[in-house]
Amino acid sequence: MHFQQLHLIQFRNYTEQQLTFSPDINVLTGPNGAGKTNILDALHYLAFTKGFRNSQDQQAVQRGAQFFFDGGVLIRENKTRQVHCNYQKGKGKKLLINQEPLKKMSEHIGYIPMVSILPHDTDLINGPSAGRRQFMDMLISQYDPMYLQHLIQYNRILGQRNALLRQFGEQRYFDPEQLELWDMQLIPRGLAIHSGREAFIERFLPIFERYFHHIVSDMEMPHIRYKPSVAQATAVGWETALREKLERDRVNQYSGAGVHRDDMGFEIDERSVRNFGSQGQQKTFIIALKLAQYKLLQEQRGLAPILLLDDIFDKLDEKRLARIAQMLDDEVQGQIFITDTSQRRMQEVFAQSQRQVKFFQVKSGEIHSLIEEKES
Repeated sequence: MHFQQLHLIQFRNYTEQQLTFSPDINVLTGPNGAGKTNILDALHYLAFTKGFRNSQDQQAVQRGAQFFFDGGVLIRENKTRQVHCNYQKGKGKKLLINQEPLKKMSEHIGYIPMVSILPHDTDLINGPSAGRRQFMDMLISQYDPMYLQHLIQYNRILGQRNALLRQFGEQRYFDPEQLELWDMQLIPRGLAIHSGREAFIERFLPIFERYFHHIVSDMEMPHIRYKPSVAQATAVGWETALREKLERDRVNQYSGAGVHRDDMGFEIDERSVRNFGSQGQQKTFIIALKLAQYKLLQEQRGLAPILLLDDIFDKLDEKRLARIAQMLDDEVQGQIFITDTSQRRMQEVFAQSQRQVKFFQVKSGEIHSLIEEKES
């Protein structure tokens, strides 16, 4: 599976741009702010119907324009599929497959498995728990459609429960029996999500440990710990947790127990990576985390995902750089997109690659294909 072409109109800093890609490795080099990351963002839109910046769609529209067009030609299992994600101010967003609009965009999630490694991914370690939950949810949803449906339903019910709590606060009364009606709907979805996350950690951890040791060494021992908000994963356990939080929920006007409060703990040698990990350890932890995400997706889907690497090679020592480059060559079978500020560094990194490498130069919203290093 790979993107053969990309066509952008009024998308971020591109007035119009058409690109033809290598099915193997594509490297975009140029100065910061030139628009390299915007190409990866456009590809992310085609896989997930949103950019990886979590910004509003209207912010992806070029300044002064009213719409953007983001179209790709995808080759999957020797079949060509046109994927278009379009947005118009005031009318919203549409996803079209072979010119036919999808009624539910969620149906598309997982069709183009994709993993991205970005500079701000260290927020997974240092940021709030919401980012770590999103990491789990996006990964599991790409190989388990039922998990995604449970998640959508859970968030809808949770929204209704929170709205009722706010209504109680505004009208200055409280009726726990009304909340129980939402609780009975919330609990089975929450249990399904809890179960999905536990199974994910069990499958994911050994893969992650292998990649971490490959990049670093066997001297350091990494670990990922699932930290559920409701420890007892039974209907009775959930009922108890919700009941214990009831008074606090009334005061805060927000639901304080449930999978929307879950977290993950990241550790090296039984010490928090967030509190004790160096910058190098944190960056290595994230790269291993994302490569494990790639491998798990490939195993679950039987299809090599597309890998996006945005400016990850900067400030890595030569030893780790060489190991990561070797892993990309040996372990990543799918299409790869890489951005970097240094063309020379990327040519050195992939000088020994056995795969086809295509280089692009990016300057102020314009992209030119430079050379193809190898033909496979």
